[in-house]
Amino acid sequence: MGDMDDADLQSMMDEEEGSAQDEEGSQFGKESTADVDSEDLEGEFDMDAKVGHLSRADLANLSPEEMLVKWHEMLWPVEADLITELGATNTFFINAESVIFDLVISREVPFEEDMQFLRMTHAIEQLLTSIASCGGKFRLVFFDNLHVLFSAAFGESVWAFRQAFLTHCKVSGIDHDVFPNWYSAEWKQHVATWRPSFFLLANDAVELENEDDADDDEEEDGKPKLRGMFQAMMLRCLSFRTHVALLRGLQRRGNRIMAFTLEPDNHDSYIDHTVQGSLQPVLEAPDEDEEDGGEGSVGAALKEFVKRTKDKMPSDAILRSFLICRFAKQTLAMAKGQNKQTCQLMELVAKVLILQEMAIRYIPLDKRAYSTCTVEEWELYAENITGALDRFYTLISAELGKLYSEGMPEGLNADACDMFDGRLYRHTFHYVVQKGLSADKKEVVADNFQWSDYVTSDLDFLWSEASPKQSFFPISFSDLKDLKGLEPPELPAKLAPRAKPELYDVTSDFLKLVWKDYEFDVTLCAPDEEDEASTPLLVEKHTWKEGVYLDAVKQEQEMEKNEGDKKMEEKMKAKGKITDRDRAFMAKFALNKRQKALRKLHQYSKSLTGSDKLHPPIIVTEEKDEKKGKEDKDDKGAKKTEEKLSKKHQELLDKRKAEEEAKTQEHDAKQMKDWEKTVDALAEVGEPAKLEKELLDMLIGFTRIIPSFVGFPALANAFKTNEAKAKILVRILKSIRGSLKKMQLDRLPAEKQPEVRSLIVYIFCIVQEGFNSFAKVLDGKGIKLFQEALISIGFPKTAAAMFEQWMEVQAPKAEEEDKEAEKGGKDDKKKGKDKDAKKDDKKDKKADKEKDKDKKDKKDKKDGDGDLSSYKVTKDVESFWSGVGPDEYAFQLMYMGPQMSRSVGNAKDPLGRVNFKPDKWQKDLLDIVDNKDSSLIVAPTASGKTFIGYYVMDQVLRADHDGVAVYVAPSKALVNQVSAEIYARFSSKNYPAHSKHELLGVFLKEYNSAGGVMEVGKWKNCQILVTIPHILEMLLLSPSNQDWVSRLRYVVFDEVHCIGEQEGGVQWEHCMQMIPCPFLALSATVADPSFFHNWLSRINAKKKVSKVEIVEHKERWNDLYKHVWHRNELRPLHPFCCLVENTLRRQGLSSDLSLVPREMAQLHQQVQKIISKNGDWEKLSPSKFFSGKSFITKKDARDWERELKATFLKFLSDGVLSSDGFAKLTLELQQEPQLDFSGNAKFNPPSRTAAAVEAAEADGQTDDAANDMTKIAKGASYLQPATLFKLCKDLDKRDIMPAIFFNFSRKEIERMLRKLIQELEDQQHFKYMGTEEAQYKTKKINEKRQADYEQAMKAYEQALKMKASSKQEANASRKSGENEGRGGNKGEAVDVSQDAQMPEPVKPQDIETEIDPEFTFHSPKALGQWQEDIDELLDEVKLRSAPKSYWMIEGLRRGLGMHHEGLSRRYKEAVEILFRRGYLRVVFATGTLALGINMPCRSTIFCGDSLELNGLMFRQMSGRAGRRGFDLLGQVIFLDMSFGKVQRLIASDLSSLAGEFTLSPTTLLRALQMWELVSLDEEQEKELARSKADIARCLAPAFSIPFFQSKSAELATQVAYFTRFSLEMLYKQGFIKLGGTTNNLANLVTHLFEAEPANFALARLLSSGLLHQYLKNEEKNVMKGERRTHLTVKLLSVLAWIMYRRRLPSILPKEKENRKKHLPSETCPKLAAPPKKIRKELMKYNVELFELFQEFAWAVASTKKIGETDMALPYSQRSFRVGWDARGEPFDKKSEFAPCFIKQLVRYRSRSPFSALAGVGDNFSSSTDLCKYVRNVMHLDLNAIPTVACQPEAGIEEDGELEPTNSWILDFMIHGKIQCLWEDNGINATLAWKLISEFTESIKKTSTILKVYCPADDIVLVTFEALADEMARYLKGEGGK
Repeated sequence: MGDMDDADLQSMMDEEEGSAQDEEGSQFGKESTADVDSEDLEGEFDMDAKVGHLSRADLANLSPEEMLVKWHEMLWPVEADLITELGATNTFFINAESVIFDLVISREVPFEEDMQFLRMTHAIEQLLTSIASCGGKFRLVFFDNLHVLFSAAFGESVWAFRQAFLTHCKVSGIDHDVFPNWYSAEWKQHVATWRPSFFLLANDAVELENEDDADDDEEEDGKPKLRGMFQAMMLRCLSFRTHVALLRGLQRRGNRIMAFTLEPDNHDSYIDHTVQGSLQPVLEAPDEDEEDGGEGSVGAALKEFVKRTKDKMPSDAILRSFLICRFAKQTLAMAKGQNKQTCQLMELVAKVLILQEMAIRYIPLDKRAYSTCTVEEWELYAENITGALDRFYTLISAELGKLYSEGMPEGLNADACDMFDGRLYRHTFHYVVQKGLSADKKEVVADNFQWSDYVTSDLDFLWSEASPKQSFFPISFSDLKDLKGLEPPELPAKLAPRAKPELYDVTSDFLKLVWKDYEFDVTLCAPDEEDEASTPLLVEKHTWKEGVYLDAVKQEQEMEKNEGDKKMEEKMKAKGKITDRDRAFMAKFALNKRQKALRKLHQYSKSLTGSDKLHPPIIVTEEKDEKKGKEDKDDKGAKKTEEKLSKKHQELLDKRKAEEEAKTQEHDAKQMKDWEKTVDALAEVGEPAKLEKELLDMLIGFTRIIPSFVGFPALANAFKTNEAKAKILVRILKSIRGSLKKMQLDRLPAEKQPEVRSLIVYIFCIVQEGFNSFAKVLDGKGIKLFQEALISIGFPKTAAAMFEQWMEVQAPKAEEEDKEAEKGGKDDKKKGKDKDAKKDDKKDKKADKEKDKDKKDKKDKKDGDGDLSSYKVTKDVESFWSGVGPDEYAFQLMYMGPQMSRSVGNAKDPLGRVNFKPDKWQKDLLDIVDNKDSSLIVAPTASGKTFIGYYVMDQVLRADHDGVAVYVAPSKALVNQVSAEIYARFSSKNYPAHSKHELLGVFLKEYNSAGGVMEVGKWKNCQILVTIPHILEMLLLSPSNQDWVSRLRYVVFDEVHCIGEQEGGVQWEHCMQMIPCPFLALSATVADPSFFHNWLSRINAKKKVSKVEIVEHKERWNDLYKHVWHRNELRPLHPFCCLVENTLRRQGLSSDLSLVPREMAQLHQQVQKIISKNGDWEKLSPSKFFSGKSFITKKDARDWERELKATFLKFLSDGVLSSDGFAKLTLELQQEPQLDFSGNAKFNPPSRTAAAVEAAEADGQTDDAANDMTKIAKGASYLQPATLFKLCKDLDKRDIMPAIFFNFSRKEIERMLRKLIQELEDQQHFKYMGTEEAQYKTKKINEKRQADYEQAMKAYEQALKMKASSKQEANASRKSGENEGRGGNKGEAVDVSQDAQMPEPVKPQDIETEIDPEFTFHSPKALGQWQEDIDELLDEVKLRSAPKSYWMIEGLRRGLGMHHEGLSRRYKEAVEILFRRGYLRVVFATGTLALGINMPCRSTIFCGDSLELNGLMFRQMSGRAGRRGFDLLGQVIFLDMSFGKVQRLIASDLSSLAGEFTLSPTTLLRALQMWELVSLDEEQEKELARSKADIARCLAPAFSIPFFQSKSAELATQVAYFTRFSLEMLYKQGFIKLGGTTNNLANLVTHLFEAEPANFALARLLSSGLLHQYLKNEEKNVMKGERRTHLTVKLLSVLAWIMYRRRLPSILPKEKENRKKHLPSETCPKLAAPPKKIRKELMKYNVELFELFQEFAWAVASTKKIGETDMALPYSQRSFRVGWDARGEPFDKKSEFAPCFIKQLVRYRSRSPFSALAGVGDNFSSSTDLCKYVRNVMHLDLNAIPTVACQPEAGIEEDGELEPTNSWILDFMIHGKIQCLWEDNGINATLAWKLISEFTESIKKTSTILKVYCPADDIVLVTFEALADEMARYLKGEGGK
C-alpha cells in the first residue's frame, strides 16, 4: 500500500464527520430509519383513538351489561403520577365506596372476617394521608345508590361501615359530599362547580353472593346485573372530559402516587346512556332498610340518651353505646314468643355486644391486639351469630343514615370510627361460651369478669336501657348446651414476638467515621468459617476470575470509533511499516479533525449573541485574592494621600477639558443641524402607523430588537450631552403635536383606532423616558411642552404629577444657581470682559460672542426661573384624542403594561465585576461568590440569573490553571449550548506552551471531549467541565479520579429542581451531598425553597464547607399574556377564568399566579360591575390608588395586584362576591379587554366598513354559551395543516413570532412539521399552477426570466471578450512602458480591464419551484444579514442527511424546524443556530427545549395534551417566551387542550420539591469499593489526592441526610439503620467480606448501579449458576429460522423480569388487532413466567430481602416507644388513649377474664397499633403491608425495598408468583417494530424509543463488565454480546439483518 495523500485525508475526514454526527443516537439522517419511518407516519398516531371506542356493529344485539363489559375489556390504562401528571395539587374526587370496596376485595384489610371498623378507617386514612403528604388535595364523594350493590355483594356489614365512616368524616371535618347516584342532577352540578382534576375510582366487577340464583331473579325481573356498577360509574365520570385513576394498583413511591389512568377520550356516550337507562331504575328504587330503620327522630332519641347518661359516659362511646342499646332492646323484643333456645341465644348475642362495648371503652388500643379463633373454625358462630350480627349492621346503617340526614345534636361530637370490633366481639363471645359451658350451673356470673365498679356501673346502665327489669348477670347457657356447634374451638397459640435482629459483625473504617459513636440495638454474631472460605460456584465451575475491578469512569468515557478513525486504523494495520510520511499524515489527520471541531464549535457559539463581549480577557492572577484585595485597598489609600497637582499642571488639564467640552458642543450642534430637517418633517406625517415607524426608527434605530425607548439608543449614539438630547426631544414632541393635529385622530374610522392607540402609547413612552432620563437638564419651556404633549393625548393627571416631580428635581438646582448668581455675578461679567479684551483672533472673537449670547440667554432664563411653578400648564390644551377615557391610569394599565419601567440596576458594579448594571439581588450573588459561599438561587425564567454561573467560571479561570469549575445540566441539549457559550465567553484565555490544560471539557454518556474535540479522557485536563448529574456522581465516587475531585473549586447546578424527578433525581441528590466545594443551585420553579435551602445548609454544615445563602427574586422581567386558539381566532385568557370557586375559597390563590397589568385592570373593572358600590373596592380604582403618580411602574402595578388579590379573597370569604357573581365574573373575563368609560360619553369613532357596521348592530347578541372557553374540550385539529397554517399566519400578522410549538410526542411533531411543509408547498403550487390562468401567468414570468438570463449571458460573454482584449492591450502597454520608461500606460490598461469585469449570471429557477415569501415563515431580514452562513449550514446538514430526510431540510428553508432527542445532533444544532439567528421562526419541539435552552421566542404554543405536561413543565416551557433583552412581553397559547387541563396548568400550585427517598444499598457498595481502593493506595504508600477523612466527611451526608421530609418519621435514625442493614444485605448476598472489602460480583453490581434492583437479581442468577444452566439447556433447542428459539431471545425473556419492568394494569384489552406479520410473543402483553428454577431463585432472594427489611423496621421502631403520635388516626388525627387510664386496669385482680385476655395479647413494636388490631404483630405479609402499616416513626415506600418483580399486595413466599409484567422488550426483539408496541403493549413510540435505548445501554454495560470476569467463550458473555448487537440493530430499524 502506498503513502496517503490529501485526497485520502479528506475522504477520511468526511467519513469521520458523517459518522460522528449521531453520537447521541441519532434518528435523523442516514440512521434515521427507525424514528422517521414513513410507515409510522402514514398511520394515525392518535394514542387515544385506539382505545375505548367501539363501533355500533360491535354492540349489536348486546344487553347494556354486555356492552359495558365489552367496553371495559377494550380499555388500556396508562400508568401515571397523580401528583405531577394528573394535577392532584388541584382538587380531585375520591369515591369513598370505591376505596372501601378495593380494601375489602383485595383483602388488604380482612374486613369480612374481623369486621374491625377502626382498622378499616385507619387503612382509608392511611391512603388519604399518603396522597396529602405528597401534595394532593381531594374531596371524598359518597353515592347512596351503592347500598344495593354492597348489600348484594357483602351483606350489610360493609355498608354499615360505610355509614360509620361517613359519620366519621362529618365529625372529623374530612371534606366530603353525598349524592344519590352518579346520574343525578346534583352530581352533575357538583362536578361542574368544582371542576375536579380527575376521579379516583374502583373499576372491578363485583362478585355477588349466590350469583347463580341471582341471575335467575334478575332475568325474571328484567333488571340489569349489578356487577358492573363501578364500571358504569367510571364511564359516567369520563363523560365530564376528565381523567379517571384506578385504585387497583395504586402505589406510593417517594413523593409520587403512581396509578393506572384512563383518558377522557375513552368515554363512549352511546354505551353510557344505554347503561344509564337500564341501571337508573334500580339505583333510584327506595331503600327498604332505611324505611324500616325505626320510628321517630334518631337525633332526638340520641339527645335523650345522652341526658340519661348524666354526662358520665365518654364522648367517643356515646354513639356506639346508643346503637348497641337500641339493637339489644330490639333483639330482646324479637326474642319474645320464640323458643327458649332461640330466646337465650338472642339474649347472649346482645349481652356479649355490651361486654364488647366495655372492652372497647376501657381497654386501650395498644392492648387490643391478640390471637383468637377464626370464624370458620366455629360452626355456631359462622352459621348463627354472623346472621344475628347482620341485623346489628342493618340497624347501624339505617340509624347512622338518618342521623347524618338530621344532623348531629347540638353540642355532641360523637364519632363512629370504632363502632364495632368483630374480632374483639368473637374473642369475648369465645370466653363467655367457654366459661358458661364449663361452669357447673352452665352460666357466667359477674365474678368471672370482676369488672371494676365504674365499669360495672356503666354495664348495668346499658343493660337497663335494653332490659330495665332484668339484671345483666348471670348469662345462662342452660337451654343452649345441646345447640349444635356451640362448643368453641381451642384458641391458637399466642403469636411469638419478633426477636431482636441478629446481624453479622461486619466492620468498615469508612462507616465508623460516618456513624462515629452511633450504637445500633442489634445482636452481633460471627459467620460460619466454612462459608467465609468457600470457593464461589462461578470460579470453581465456570473458571471466572476473582477480585477483578473495572473502572466505571474509564469505561464510561470510552467512545465508539467513527468511520474515519476506523478507516485510518485499517490503513495503518494494512501497512507493514509506518513511515515518517505516514506519521505526518496521521498528525495532519488529527489536526484537521481538531480544526473542524473548533470551527463547528465556533459556528455554534457565534449564534449566542454577544457572548464574546461579556468578559474582559482572562489573565491569571499570581497572588492570592486576599493579598490582592489588601494591595488594592492600600493603593486606594495611597491615592488619597497623594500631593495636589501643580498649578501649571492643573491649568493644562483644565484647558484640555475645555477643549473636549468645546468639541462635544460642536459635535452636538452639528448633529442638531443634521437632525432638524428630519424632526421638522414629522409634523407633516399624516398616518398614525407611519408616524409610529418614524419615531421608532429615529429614537431607537433601524436595527432595533425590541420597540423600547429606554435609553433612546439612536439618540444616545447621535448626541453626547444630555442637554442636546433633551433639546432635540423637545423639538420632536413639538413636531409630533403638529402631526397629531393634522391627523384628527378622533375622526379616523374604528378600524384605524388600534393604530392610533399604539401611537398614543409610544408617544406616552417617549415623554416618560424623556422625563426619566433628562428631568435634571429639562428647562421650563421643555417641561411645559412635555405637559402639553401629555394633556393633548388625554393624560392631564399624569402631566400634573410629572410637573410636581420636575419641581422636586429642579428646586435644589435652582436654589444653588440663585446663590451663585448673587455672590459672583458681577465678577463673572468683569472676567468675561477681561477675557474678551485679550482675544485677538477673529475666530476666537466670534466664539466669544456666541458664549456671551449663551450667557445672556441663561441669565434671562434664570430671571424667569425664580418661580418654577410658572411653567405649570394651567390653560386649556387642545385635545387630539379622546380614547384614553376618564381614568388615564386605567388606560396605562390596560395598554402600557409591556412598556412600564422595570426596577433594574441603576449603576455599574463598583468593583467592575460584570459589564452590565446589576440589580441588587445580582450584586448579592456576586458578593456570595467572592466570599466563596454557596447559594440557592430561585428566580423566574429570563430574569438574568444564569450570569452568576459564568462569573464563577471567570473567577476560577483567573485564579490559576489548575482549579476546576463544573457546570451540571439536566439535558444533552443544554450541555451543548452551555459548552458553546463558555467557548464564546472565555476562549481568550491562553495557557503556557506545552501545557496539557484545556479550557472546556464535555463529559456525557455518549461522548467526552476537550476543546470541542472528542478525545477519550482529555476532559480531565479542562478547567471547566460541562456534564450531567449521572457523570458527576460517578466521578465523585471514582477512586481513580479523586485527584480531579480535589481540584474542584465550584459546581453550578442549573435547573436544580430536577432533583425532584423520578428518573435521575437521586443522582442530583448524591452530587449535592458529596461535592467538596461551594456550589450554586439555580432554578425558576422551586415551590417552597425554604425546605430545600434548609437541607442544603445541613449538608454543608455536616461537610464543614461554605454556608448556603438563599437568593429569591420573584419578579419576571417580561409578563406572559395567555391566549386560547378557539374557533380559528386567538382569544385572551384571563387567569381568573381558570379559578374554581370552591377551591379558591378553601385554598386561596396559587402562590405564583400573577396577572399582567391589563388583566389587573380588567379584573377590577368587572368586579366593580358585579358588586356595584363598595368602598373597599372603589379605593382600589386606578384613579384613586395611583393618584399623585406620574408614570405607573412595574413595581407600582405589582403593589396594586397584591391589594386586588387580598381584597378579592376577602370579598369571597365575606360573601360580598356570591357564587352567582363569581360565575358571572369568570364569563365576563373571557371577553376582549376594553376600558369602561364609567357613564361618560363612550369613545365611539365612526366605522367605515360594512362588516364593522354589522358587528356594531349585533353587539350584545353573541352566543355566550357557544363562546364560553370553559366548555372547550380536547381536540386534534393541531394535527391538521390548515389549522397550523392559519395559526402561524395569525402569529406572523400580529408580529409575535418566532414561536415554539410544544408537544411531547415525537411522532406528532414530525407529523405536524411534515404536513405544514406540504401545506405550504401545495398552496404555493396552487398559486402558480392551480388554474389555467395561473399556469399562463407562470409560463410568461418564466419565459421573461429565461429571456433576461440569456440577455445577461450575452452581455457577460461580451464582457469576457472585452476583458481578454483588454488584457492583451495591457500586456502590450506594459511592454511599451518598459521600453519607454517608468510608468508608461499601466494605469490606463488596468482601468480598462476592471471596467470589463462583471459576475456570471445565475440560471433562473422556475418561479413555481422557488420559495414564495407568501408561503414561508423564515425571516427575510435574517436571511439578508446571515445569508452566507445560513446557506452553508443548510448545505452541510443536507450533505450529511439521507435523501428520505430532505423534506426536513426543505422545512428549514421555509423557516420551519423541529427539536427532539431522537434527531441528530447536527440537525438540532442547526435548528438552534437558525432560530437564534432569527431565520427559523417556527419550531416544533418536545421537552428538549424546556430546560434553559437559549432559544428566545415571542410565543409558546401548547398543542394537544400529554401526561408529561404538568405544572412544573408548563412553567419551564412557557418561560421560553419573552426573554429579557429580546421582547417586552411573551405569549402563551393553548391549542386543542381541554379547558380543565388549561385551568390546572395556570391556577395550580407546584408540588413541594422533595426527593424520592430512594435508599440504595448499591450506593453504599460503591462507597465501600472506593474506600477499599483508596485504602489500598495508602497501604502501598502512594500519595493520596484527598485524605480519607476528607472523603468520609463529604460522603457522610449521603448516608445521613436524605432529601425528604416527614412530619413524624425519624429520618436520620432510619437512614443510619438502613445503612447498617444494607451492610448486612451486602454481606449475606456475598458482595462484601467481614472487613467491609468487596467480594465476588461486587464490581458488576456497582457497574450496573442505575439498574437497581436488577443488578442484585442478575448477580444472584449468575452466582447461583442458574443462568448458565438455563442457556446451556436452551442452546440445544435453537432453530435458526425460528426467532423465538434463539438464545438472545431466551436470555431476554429472563432479563425482562428484572430490568426496566413495566407493571400491567388490572384490566387489559381482551381483543387484539389481527396482524399477519410482526407478531409478538404468545402471552403478549403479559410476560411468560420464567423457568421454574429461576423463578424460585428470584422469590428466594425476595423472601430473604423482605425478612431483612422487617427486621430493619423492627430495629428502627424499637428506638422510640409507642406514644401519642402512634395512637392518632393519620389523616383526621382522632386520637386514642395510650395505656390504661388513671384508674388503672378495669379488672379486679381476681378476674378470670383478664388473664385469659392478656395471655392472648400479641406484642409488637414496628406495626401501627391500628393495624395490629388484627393480631398479626410484627410479621408483615407483603411489601404493601410493611410500607403502609409500619409505625409512623419511619417512612417506607416501595422505592426503598429492592425486591424484584414481587407482588406488593401478595404474600412473599418462595413458592409465590412474580408480579405480572409487560412483555414489551421481548415483543420488540421478536418483531422489531416500535409502532407495534402501542397496539400490543400500550407503550407509545416516544416512550418505547427511550426505554429500548436505555435497555440497550444496560445490556452493553453488562457485556463490558462480564468480559472482565469470565472467559471469552462463556455462554453468558457470548449471549449478552449477541443480544447487545441485536438490540442496537433493531433500534436502528435494521431488524434481523
